[in-house]
Amino acid sequence: MIDYLWMLILGAAAIISLFFFLMTLSKDVFLIKKLRKKKSKLILNFSLLFITLTSLGLIAYLFTLLRDQIELLQ
Repeated sequence: MIDYLWMLILGAAAIISLFFFLMTLSKDVFLIKKLRKKKSKLILNFSLLFITLTSLGLIAYLFTLLRDQIELLQ
């Protein structure tokens, strides 16, 4: 189980950042359209999306490395 700890941490970070991305995106888009605010608020939202995609990519990469190491041990 300790081998999968990094994948669990990255998965939790991906889920949390995706949740915050989806929650803040709808509110910010509404405020930008309604109040004609600056679009610089969207930078935070898309940085959360970037964190999510990076975490998911690292999970896939670490899983393949771990699978290859397990195959070498057998």
